[in-house]
Amino acid sequence: MASITSAINTEKWGKETEKHFGAIYDGVWDRDMYVDDIPWENGRFRELLENYSKIPPSEVEAEISRIRDKAWNVAKYPCIGFFAYLRLNEFDDSEPEMHKAVERLKAPGSKDAFLEIGGFICHTIRWLTYIGVDSERLYGTDLHDEFLELGYKQFRDRSTSKATFVAGDILLPDEEYAASPLAQTFNGKMSVIHASNFFHLFSWESQLVICERIVRFFKPGLGAAGDPAVLFGYHRCSDSPGETDKFRIYLHSEATFQSLWDEVGKRTATSWKVTMEPLPIPILTSHVFGREAKAMRYVVRQVVVG
Repeated sequence: MASITSAINTEKWGKETEKHFGAIYDGVWDRDMYVDDIPWENGRFRELLENYSKIPPSEVEAEISRIRDKAWNVAKYPCIGFFAYLRLNEFDDSEPEMHKAVERLKAPGSKDAFLEIGGFICHTIRWLTYIGVDSERLYGTDLHDEFLELGYKQFRDRSTSKATFVAGDILLPDEEYAASPLAQTFNGKMSVIHASNFFHLFSWESQLVICERIVRFFKPGLGAAGDPAVLFGYHRCSDSPGETDKFRIYLHSEATFQSLWDEVGKRTATSWKVTMEPLPIPILTSHVFGREAKAMRYVVRQVVVG
């Protein structure tokens, strides 16, 4: 794998970049990306807090807002400011790949493992646990340990969840990354990986390194006698793919995302098929992503030959 120091410049995504994510707009970001009231239907998230976390119904919205505000003070992502994560869109009937993942994870005798990358408070992991997936085979990660801690506080399951949560930077230099908790915990263990609101935060070069490392998260031999390795989720894309003006962030079309994974395949001696389709959810106006950005559902499935 190419050295991270040669592939990625100092503009790579991380905590230092996050400090400038909204600050360059002199308060405009806070005004445009933060709302006081929950604007979405949030029945699934409410059900999770009431039945999984045992939070009294009258306290649910206050608890949601309390944790959201703490998270906003860590990093000002639009999906936090707008409560977008409350919708748990991944589990809608229109999301076949997640339903396939659930069937795979709940199959009798299943040894498949699921990883959520960029999981924020790892609400996806909690819903999977709530619907009966063995939490010992569920993993979540985020750049911020603070988010993972807020997940325990939101869902009140520190003493009951058997899921594994690991904070770390997937873009650390090679030697440092190899010794990091991410590589040590995830390499060679995963069958299904989910990453939403993630790839659109990075440059093309950063995405190459990230995807190479994701390939190493998968169990060897998947697909030889069963289901293949699968990465899926959604991100912001564009009919005019390329880097945005404000940051070195690359927005894909289906063709460019396939090209990225073709290069990943060459570097890792693997083969991958990309599919993408429009996602019928509202897109927030964002200074960073540009006016042409739109939500797309993606699936990256390993192609096993022979």
